[in-house]
Amino acid sequence: MFMSGSSDRMLIIVGVISTVVLLSSLTYEFLLHEEAEVSFSIDDSTMMEDINRIASFGPRVAGSAEETLATNYISQRFTELGLENVKVEEFQVTSAWFVDAEPDEHQILMHAQLEQGIQNAPGLPDGSAGTGRVAIDETGNLNHVESFTFLGYSGSNHKHDNMLTFLGNGSAQEFESVGDLTDLAVMINYDNSRSLAEIYRESIDRNAGVVMIYTEGVETPPFRSVTVQENGMTVPFPDAYGGQYADALIPYIYISESVAMMFHDYIDQAANDATLFASLDGFWEGNNVGTRSVKVVTGELPGQGDGEILVGAHHDSVYISPGAVDNAVGVAQLFEVATQLSELNLESTVTFATWGGEELGLLGSQAYIQSYQENIDDLDLYINLDSTNLDPSKGLGTLGIEASEQGLVESVSKIQRSVLGHEEWSDYDATVQLNEHNGNSDHRSFNQHGATTIGFYGWEYEEYHRQTDVPGVVHQDGLALTVEIVLHILVAQGGHESVEEPLIQISGLEGGSESWVFPFVLALLAGLATGIGGLIVFILKEITQELMAFLLAMAAGVMLLVSVLDLWFGQAMENGFIPITLSFGVGVGVVYAVNMYANKDEDLSSMSKEQKLYKSGVLTAIALAIHNFPEGLAMGVAVLESAQYGVVLMAAIALHNIPEGIAVAAPIQAGGGGRLKATLIAMATGFTEPLGALFALLVLGPILTPFMVGCSLAFVGGIMTVVAYNELIPQARAQNRPKHLLVGAVFGAAVMQMSLLLLG
Repeated sequence: MFMSGSSDRMLIIVGVISTVVLLSSLTYEFLLHEEAEVSFSIDDSTMMEDINRIASFGPRVAGSAEETLATNYISQRFTELGLENVKVEEFQVTSAWFVDAEPDEHQILMHAQLEQGIQNAPGLPDGSAGTGRVAIDETGNLNHVESFTFLGYSGSNHKHDNMLTFLGNGSAQEFESVGDLTDLAVMINYDNSRSLAEIYRESIDRNAGVVMIYTEGVETPPFRSVTVQENGMTVPFPDAYGGQYADALIPYIYISESVAMMFHDYIDQAANDATLFASLDGFWEGNNVGTRSVKVVTGELPGQGDGEILVGAHHDSVYISPGAVDNAVGVAQLFEVATQLSELNLESTVTFATWGGEELGLLGSQAYIQSYQENIDDLDLYINLDSTNLDPSKGLGTLGIEASEQGLVESVSKIQRSVLGHEEWSDYDATVQLNEHNGNSDHRSFNQHGATTIGFYGWEYEEYHRQTDVPGVVHQDGLALTVEIVLHILVAQGGHESVEEPLIQISGLEGGSESWVFPFVLALLAGLATGIGGLIVFILKEITQELMAFLLAMAAGVMLLVSVLDLWFGQAMENGFIPITLSFGVGVGVVYAVNMYANKDEDLSSMSKEQKLYKSGVLTAIALAIHNFPEGLAMGVAVLESAQYGVVLMAAIALHNIPEGIAVAAPIQAGGGGRLKATLIAMATGFTEPLGALFALLVLGPILTPFMVGCSLAFVGGIMTVVAYNELIPQARAQNRPKHLLVGAVFGAAVMQMSLLLLG
C-alpha cells in the first residue's frame, strides 16, 4: 500500500488495526486509567482536642515550665502516632527574659506627664522631683499589653523621669540632628524604612534612656524580637555586633498609636513653653536578657528509600498568650499529617519537629540547624505550619503559602487549586508566592541555610499575640484545609509508591541530570527523527496519489490529536483552562492573520496542484519547527528533574517526529522541490528541538516554569491545528483518495496517542 497504493486489503488491515489501537488507547487514557490519587479522612475534632490541651498549659515561653509541659505532651503524642526516634532536645541560647512580668501576677505600669519647674534640681538624683516641680497633666497608668509591650531583648535599667523626644521615623539624619540622647525617652514613628535593630543600636550608642516605637494605624502593640542579619543568619540583638551590646541594653517599648498621640501633645506643649517639659516614668524591673533553654521535639516516619523531608511547627507562644492559634493550631495539624502519613508508604523519610523560641527570634530552629548541619544539607524539603487557622466568617478565609523556588510555586499552586476545587472548600482561597530567603517563621531559618522550603501561614487576626488567643477563637471547620494541601505535597514530593510511573522503566536512570549535555543530546536525537521521515521519502521512487493522501492525512491526524488532546486539553488540566485556551486561541489567530497578509495579493485559484502541495509542505515545516522549540523547552526542564522521564520523552517525541518528517518531505517533493531539498527541510524542522532545550537550560534557567512551557505549547497547538485543518486535510482531499485519507488520519492519530501514552 505504501509503495503503490494498490492493495485495498492492506489498507483495510492498517485501518482496522489503527482504529483498534486508537480507540483502546483513548479508552485506557480517559475511562479505565485512573491517576493514583490518594484520599484522606482528616479528623478535625482530634485536632481541636490537641489545641485545647496545648493551650491549657498557658503561655509557653522558651525555657518556662509551661514549655516543658507542652513538649512532654508533644513527645507523648509523637510516640502514640508510631513515630520512631522520638526525642526532646534542649539547646542553650541567648534570649529575652521577663522577671516579675507575668501580667496575671505583676502589672507593669508606666506613665507620662507634663511638668512645670526645674527638670533636674541641682544635687538631686535623676528621677527626683526637684523644688518647684509640679505635674500639670499625666496619662495615668498605662497597662502593659493593653497600651504597650516590651520588645524582645530590651533592657531593664530604666532611668526614671526621662524627657520625651520625638525623632520622626528614626532615620540616621534625624538621630544626627539631635546628637546626644542622654537620659532622653525617644519616640519614633516606625515605618520600616530602617530596621528595628538599626534604630535600637543608634539609640544605645547615643545614650538614650528609653526607646518607644509606634506605627500609624496600629492600636494593638505587637510583641516583636529585635534581630540582626549576620552571615546569612538571624542573630538575636544581644549576640550581634560581636556581643558589644549584651550588657548595654535599654528598654525598648512598643506603644499604641493613641498613647503616642497623647505623648505628642505633651511634647508639643513643652516645645511652646520653656517652663514646661514632658517626662516619662515607669515601674518595671527585671532582667530582660539572658541565657535560657529552648526545646525541640522530633520524631521520624521512616521511608522506603532515599529522600529526607522535614515538617515543623513552633510550640511556643509569646509571654502573655496561651497561643491557641499561634501556634497550637500548627502543632495539632502536624499531628494529623503524621497520622495520615502513617497509613502510606512514602519513599522519603519524613521527620516531624516542633520548635521552641520561635517568638524570640526563631531560636529553636536555628539551634537545631547548627547542631545538625549535615542532615539539613541532605534535606529535600522543609514544610512549616504557623497560625494556619482560617475563618471565612471573619474575612480570614485565605491561606498564605510561601515557596522558596519558582518551580515549587507552580507545583504547589496546582495542588492547592485541585484541593480548593472541592465543594467543602468553596469559601476558602489560597495565595502561593515566591519567597527565596525570607519569611516570618521557622522556614526562614531553613531558607537562610539554603534548604528548599514551603511556609504555610494564616492572616493576622484580632487576638494575635494577645491574652485572648484561646481555643474558642479557633475555627474548627477550617483546620483540615492546610492538612490536606500539605499531605498532597508530601505525596507528590515524597514518592508515594502508588503514584503512577511511566509505562517504560529504564534501570540506571534514577534521579535528574546535573548537566545540560545529556538533555541536549536527547533533544537532538528526538529532533533528528524528522530527518528519518525525510529519508523515507527520499528513497521512495514514486509518491502516488494514494500515498500522498495517506501521508498528508497521517500528518493531520498526528497534529490534530497532539494539538487538541495534549497541547490544549492536557496543558489545561495542568495549568488552568483559561490561560491555556487563551494561548491556544492566540496561536490560531496568528496563523489566520499571517495567511490573510500573505495571500492578500495572491490568487490561490491560479496555483497549480504542485504549487499547493509545496506550499502545504512548507507551512507544515514551519508549524512543526515552531512546535519543536517549546517541545525542546519541556524536554530540557524534564531531564533535569528525571533522567528516565527524559529518555521516555525523547522516545515518544522521536516516534511521532518520524511521520511529521514524512509529512513535510512528501508534499515538498511532490510539489517539485526535489528529494534532497525535501529531506533537508524535514531534517531542519527537528533542529529547533535541541535549540529549545539549550534555551531552557542556558538562558531561561530559573525563570522558566511549567506554566510558561504549558502556555508556549498551547500556543503552538493553535498553530498546528490551523495548519492541519486549512492545509493538510484540503490537500489530502485533493488527491481524491478518501479511503487513504481516512486510514491515514486514523493511523497518524493512533501513532501519536501511543507515543503520548508512553509518557505515563
